[in-house]
Amino acid sequence: MSQAKHHDSSQGWLIFFFVCFASSVLALGVWAMFNYHADEPAPTSAPAGH
Repeated sequence: MSQAKHHDSSQGWLIFFFVCFASSVLALGVWAMFNYHADEPAPTSAPAGH
């Protein structure tokens, strides 16, 4: 008649992977918003004293 539903554990692992991936990308984006300064001038190097 009807069989019991098959539970596929790989779907749980796939969801877990994408949640971890999305949270790490979000954390990198938040870090970059506060720590990466694109408009900052490049540091000048000191002249070499030969």
